[in-house]
Amino acid sequence: MPDMSLPSFNASVLAAVDTLYGWRFPKLKRKFRRIHGRAPKLALPETYYDWMQWRKLFDHNPLFLILNDKLAAREFIARRAPDLNLPRILWVGDGSTAIPPDVLQGDVVVKVNNASDRNYFIRGGQYDPEDLDRTVQRWRTEKAYGRKDGEWSYRLIKRRIFVEEMLTDPDGNVVDINIRAGRGKVAYGTLLLHSKTDRESAIYLTREEKRVGFLCGDGVSEAELEAAPIPDGYQAAIAYAARLSQDIDYARFDFLWSGGKLYGGEITIYPNSGYGSLGALGMDPETAIMNVWDLRNSWFLSVPQRGWRGIYRRMLLAELGKRDGALPPANG
Repeated sequence: MPDMSLPSFNASVLAAVDTLYGWRFPKLKRKFRRIHGRAPKLALPETYYDWMQWRKLFDHNPLFLILNDKLAAREFIARRAPDLNLPRILWVGDGSTAIPPDVLQGDVVVKVNNASDRNYFIRGGQYDPEDLDRTVQRWRTEKAYGRKDGEWSYRLIKRRIFVEEMLTDPDGNVVDINIRAGRGKVAYGTLLLHSKTDRESAIYLTREEKRVGFLCGDGVSEAELEAAPIPDGYQAAIAYAARLSQDIDYARFDFLWSGGKLYGGEITIYPNSGYGSLGALGMDPETAIMNVWDLRNSWFLSVPQRGWRGIYRRMLLAELGKRDGALPPANG
């Protein structure tokens, strides 16, 4: 890591910014410390985990309002990659509209567009109507999703409930493919097996399909993951992620492989909200990500800012420019 020493004025400003945002987001700071054993470096971020917290607090890119909206993100994907399959949307309603029962026949997923991990799975049209109503009502009345973690954009997205077809495969071989990429460059990929169950397991891959790490769910062994086939659509997912990320400094691009077809999914701006550890992999994932994600390509650092943010922006750009070898050259 390069020398981080600063002139006293810059150091004072950066310390003040760090203190201010630590005070504004105490839960974020406590959660980060509990997971990583230290406070996040918010004003002058050093590691991938710091970078992600910085993104949440400072980089209020208007594009994130689209990408964090599950419905608007579909339109973004359709414009950028019209040849990519997308699961069908069967119904969309606002916060006061009941879901028509006929929409809930077959295999479907009920979702809300402005939050993560809000999925209600219905298989074969079998569900408890009262349980579904309680769940949807909880989503409708949930306030300030993501606020405690600094995920600012969710509260600005108009809340919609929607029903999407559930992709199934007779052989049970539906695989989630997640690709981390930025500005057209891919860092690495992840295959998720048995997704959304206690058996959920992950296989971490280089873009050349070398297995570099595993995360085993309940009752799943590394040997099973070592033997699991890599979907034929993995390289196509890499190509689509590179295309979709052209104007995005960094994101996780989610796909589904089902029935021999690749489907687009979500674009995840804050994977695991920047808390989850990447250290269990048999590679250096943090370096892999930082080799494609340059903070200088972020909206905050690419667009002039006003007032103290403008002063802070200039200081941070100067400091990032000093990190010879710690950052790749900015793109464009």
